[in-house]
Amino acid sequence: MKLSRETKAWFLVLAFATGCGGEEDEAPPAPPPRFLYVASGACYSGNGLTTFTNTTSSNQLYRLNLANGAKELFADYFASPSNTGDSPVAVINESATSLLVLVENTTTVGLRRIERVSKVPVGGRQTYSGNITALSGQLRAMTLLSDGFLLVSKSTAIEKMKDGSNRLLSGANPWVNLATPASACTTSTALISAVTKLSNGSIVFAHAGAAAARVGVVNPLGYSVAGDCRSAQAAPVATAFPTAMVYDSGVLLVAYGGASTATDLNSIYAYTVNETTGAISSPQKIYDSNLFGSTYNFLLFGISAMTYDASTGDLFVSTAVSTGATISNYRIERLRFDRSLIGNANTSVLTKKSTFYDFGNDTKCISSLTVSE
Repeated sequence: MKLSRETKAWFLVLAFATGCGGEEDEAPPAPPPRFLYVASGACYSGNGLTTFTNTTSSNQLYRLNLANGAKELFADYFASPSNTGDSPVAVINESATSLLVLVENTTTVGLRRIERVSKVPVGGRQTYSGNITALSGQLRAMTLLSDGFLLVSKSTAIEKMKDGSNRLLSGANPWVNLATPASACTTSTALISAVTKLSNGSIVFAHAGAAAARVGVVNPLGYSVAGDCRSAQAAPVATAFPTAMVYDSGVLLVAYGGASTATDLNSIYAYTVNETTGAISSPQKIYDSNLFGSTYNFLLFGISAMTYDASTGDLFVSTAVSTGATISNYRIERLRFDRSLIGNANTSVLTKKSTFYDFGNDTKCISSLTVSE
């Protein structure tokens, strides 16, 4: 049968409409959910503040959905297969399927270890490293390098290590042992409270020892000569002790903790970091608990952990719920960090978005935070 020109045109229109309709019916795939991973183990909030220990902390590892706050528990370190005294003090992202968790144990120090924890609920936990020589001091913090090695703060030094028993030394010492030789970083060996890295692998440490509260940048190859200390920056006042750090593209945020709401003791400072030289400069205070209620409508006191979500500009901060010297509990605040205001004397660099997770039985204390899928 021969079709008329009009009939052929009608079929073409119908085919085109049907094809377009089919494409419109295919919705784009939803992006995978993203989470805030939380370790609620023994933590540090600054000298002069009393907080939770390895036996009094909540000792849980869980994640909170960034979209709706829903909680999913991964590990309870009071329950089997954990040991008495186990406390998760740091959690970092290893891959799309796993986390690495630093487990402190001051009850039985030989049980200190790093665990690999699956993000898949049935995946469970396994020991990543139990190198007790490397993990011989009180464990504080951990970060992952691009070469697959970890930097682990054990209070008196920073170890560079990997799975199994792999441990790298700087001469005969841990990778970063700041006792000697003399430099701007020297004597920073009593309480290395936090560690992070620059994009070129340089090591950033925070030290909270009395009369030596500071942050510093160390050569990626470790510390063996004075020149390996690239720079150091003293705390704003001697009694403000650095407790947590985050770094993003030339800006280092450092949280300080102290025993009262006096100026600078419980504050956050932003520093400019030159990755080529390692120089830390341009300190700018972007929060001070001394101004809570007048300048700021949110309280940050005894900060124990921070993490930054660069994709949204959100800074997550674990803070005590009050200003008492004995901390009763913590909550997680979700803040908007406007880095475009860095360099200006502007108290709007940090603004509150929400109390993302309020205090409860699982927030004593919050030792580590990280954002990942």
